[in-house]
Amino acid sequence: MEVISNQLYCMDCMELFPQLPDGCVSLILTDPPYGIRYQNNFTKCQHPPIDGDSGIDYERFARESYRILQDNAHAYFFTRFDCYPYHYDCLMQAGFSIKNCLVVEKGTIGGIGDLQGSYANNAEWIVFCQKGRRIFNHTTLLQNKKKEGTRFNAGRELSKKYKTRFNSCWFGKEYPKATYNSVWQKKHQIYHPTIKNAEFLSWLIQISSQPGELIFDGFMGTGSTAVAAIMCNRNYFGAEINRGYFEIARRRIDAATHRKGGNAYESEKPPAPIY
Repeated sequence: MEVISNQLYCMDCMELFPQLPDGCVSLILTDPPYGIRYQNNFTKCQHPPIDGDSGIDYERFARESYRILQDNAHAYFFTRFDCYPYHYDCLMQAGFSIKNCLVVEKGTIGGIGDLQGSYANNAEWIVFCQKGRRIFNHTTLLQNKKKEGTRFNAGRELSKKYKTRFNSCWFGKEYPKATYNSVWQKKHQIYHPTIKNAEFLSWLIQISSQPGELIFDGFMGTGSTAVAAIMCNRNYFGAEINRGYFEIARRRIDAATHRKGGNAYESEKPPAPIY
């Protein structure tokens, strides 16, 4: 299968993988199902259970992700504290070099589980991996608190105006939240139990890819990764199995592309199989 930029398929990501050639994407940024049957019972707007959230073959998912990623590239996989050890092991066995676990503040505090006997979940966990080694881009996302030109320690370079190395924990007003809150979802009439903030995703995309490169998300949901890619002048490619969320993603992609003055195309049909 020829990988064409800016394609979103309504299909199972695991069925898409075999049709993709080795090293065809520049960055992976995705939130795969954790196998926990997520359902928030404490919200007025009930979301249907996420398709595939009874579990995926994560070992195969990790291997295929490594295969389709080009050499010397980054990958970000959302996870949970209780799934992290297994996901870590699968990704490592697939060949990834695991560099960090990012912990990023949510837009809304989680309210599932034992509300009186456990701590509220106010953060997203993301496994940051490399295939080979790729250095971070120098961005203008966040200014250093120290004045430009300050020497922190003898023998070190003078400080830059903007941060060239970020912390692994993103909390506070200077960082975007990992997810949209309920107010945003109600305002935009976009409802998804784990919807990610496109601005936050755009930070990762700017740090880990170049304009024009291809960003892959096999579990696109309502399209936040594609929207973030468009915001950053990158291309997107991926899949979403749920027809309802796929249609929302299409609308968001069209709107984001219109704001950028281009054209978006999302396929209604799976790609032709390879024989």
